[in-house]
Amino acid sequence: MIRIKNRYFRIAAIGLVLHILLQAVLFFVVDPYFASILSPLYPIWFILFIVGWRKEHPRR
Repeated sequence: MIRIKNRYFRIAAIGLVLHILLQAVLFFVVDPYFASILSPLYPIWFILFIVGWRKEHPRR
């Protein structure tokens, strides 16, 4: 099991996985158009990843 110590990386990874699972469930169970409502949320996980990267590797 991979241990992620950076809080932002952990939130981004868990959020992305849960987001993909929720979108897949909504796509197959409810309606594909309803699942597309969640698509604009992908940049949130990308932004959290970038914030974590900046915390991990600050400029000198």
